[in-house]
Amino acid sequence: MSHREQLANQLRAKSIKRGDFTLASGKKSHYYLDCRLTTLDPEGARLTGYCVLELLDEMGVKPDAIGGLSMGADPVVSAAIVVSAIEKRPVQGFLVRKEAKGHGRKKQIEGMEETGGKRVAIVDDVCTTGGSTQEAIDAAEREGCEVVAVISLVDREEGGSDMLRAKYNYRSIFTARELLAEDSKPAGTARSAS
Repeated sequence: MSHREQLANQLRAKSIKRGDFTLASGKKSHYYLDCRLTTLDPEGARLTGYCVLELLDEMGVKPDAIGGLSMGADPVVSAAIVVSAIEKRPVQGFLVRKEAKGHGRKKQIEGMEETGGKRVAIVDDVCTTGGSTQEAIDAAEREGCEVVAVISLVDREEGGSDMLRAKYNYRSIFTARELLAEDSKPAGTARSAS
């Protein structure tokens, strides 16, 4: 079973929550994707890292660094950079704060000393409106980075991915629709074990 298939099973088992939720965008939803329940799980993190690197390969992109907006991107970034080291193709990681620190070095981007001219991939756990991802992109570009890829673990297909795709090399590892379709099959339907 591929890393992607295994990760899909993990997300379905751990991260899809049914009910009535208000999203960060203010929209109402009948499901919530709590991806951190998967990306902060040891096996889920390993699979996330492999899936990010495999998607970058499919996209034909070799970034100097992988990063995203804290907090949704934090475990995705960590997973990808650890797997990059295991696979002997290390990629630097970085995290983007919502705002620059008010003390110390007053940085908004943590983990990269020299940002100018760096080719970066921006990652996030879920894309709904694309706002969080765009914040990370804007911060990276302000610091002189070239955004060569934008990846979300799950695309909710609610407009954000279209907005990102119009300006950037954007892809998602999954769409919410494909994860929910399998998740909603009746009990007893054969599913591969994770």
